[in-house]
Amino acid sequence: MSAPHRPSITFVQGVALYMGAVLGSGILILPGYTVRAAGPSAIVSWLLLSLLSFPLAYTFARLALRYQDLGGISVIVKNAFGRTMGALVGWYFMVWVSVGQAVVGVTGAGYIASAFHLGHDAVYLMSFLFLVCAMITALLGMKAGGNLSLLLSGVVLLLLVLTIVFSMPHVESANFTPFAPQGIGGIGAACVLIFWAFFGWESITHLVPEFQNPKRDVMRSTWISVVLVGAVYTLLAFVTIGTGTSGDGNESSAPLAVLMSQALGVGAGAVTAVITCIVCLGTLNVYLASSSRLAYALARDGVFPRWFEAKSNRDVPHRAVWYFFLTNSATLLVCYAFHVSVDKLILVPVTLGILVYIITTFACVKLLWNDPVGRWTSLLSALFCLAVAPFAQGYLIVPVLVTGACVLYLRWRGNRESLTVRQKNEVL
Repeated sequence: MSAPHRPSITFVQGVALYMGAVLGSGILILPGYTVRAAGPSAIVSWLLLSLLSFPLAYTFARLALRYQDLGGISVIVKNAFGRTMGALVGWYFMVWVSVGQAVVGVTGAGYIASAFHLGHDAVYLMSFLFLVCAMITALLGMKAGGNLSLLLSGVVLLLLVLTIVFSMPHVESANFTPFAPQGIGGIGAACVLIFWAFFGWESITHLVPEFQNPKRDVMRSTWISVVLVGAVYTLLAFVTIGTGTSGDGNESSAPLAVLMSQALGVGAGAVTAVITCIVCLGTLNVYLASSSRLAYALARDGVFPRWFEAKSNRDVPHRAVWYFFLTNSATLLVCYAFHVSVDKLILVPVTLGILVYIITTFACVKLLWNDPVGRWTSLLSALFCLAVAPFAQGYLIVPVLVTGACVLYLRWRGNRESLTVRQKNEVL
């Protein structure tokens, strides 16, 4: 039997959870990948996504406060477009996180292995250990998760700010030419990759009921987080490109580790290990907390297997936590066995995530149409997400398959419930 629900997230923890969700593995993996896609013009992509964060985060937070449900974005979409669309978005998010946490783990472990010259096996062992740590924290409850996010986000923010400040004097204009060797297409392709770095604004929608004072703290923590994250990401991209440490997009480049080593004067290996552990655990912690609550809400609403509608005595949807641990462990196993690279695997959750954002932002347009501010923030967010989508078309087979599975499940569930009702009526 689960304990009574006791909200535990404070304002400061809310900021930390936001930053833990958004300041994730993107700062490790994306500087090299985006420069390879767009050249120095990748800074434009980073700036565009940073600006998009303002209307996007505001829109999500506004509607999350209206409904205050563990279903988060799924509930938002359901209220706009009906039960089936809400279920689809929930399923997209579930599959996204079922693969995405493995991406975070492999990314971080790859950098640690590169720094200390460890082998292929060590990468996947460390990735698995990241998942284990995140699972243990999630099972301990939201209070433990909030405290961990506060610690991790504070340390990573301090390290990144120091790195940016001490790197500024080494920026050279020559590193920004030629500025856009791949043209507009390169900037668009970089935007798709950078979307991975800015995923996270939606995750807090599932945690709003966990705030002690949501009406006071959710929007405040949203605005502070948007400003901090946008500034850090854009300035970090600027100094990474400007100092010529963006690498070539390969794991061995570890551009952030090189940049921090030069700026802070410590060994690149130590820097890599510390920053990787912090950002990976922070991201995994937030996403496991939010996605497990989404799974619980979907099961509660009858659009996901009832098995997930269970909580531990710590008020944790423990079955969902175990589910994500197992699915991501299986993803690691597949990647290990078939040598699937991170820059290929990352496009699976990114494609699903972009689709989730498109549907959710258009749902926000409908729900906030009579609100002058909400109308324009949601419309701007929706149009930008829609503009990025064509650059991810190569992986659209993934949401097609997920859509088919969701629709089949809903039809099977509906037929089963109808049969049960008929049988009861016959007995009566």
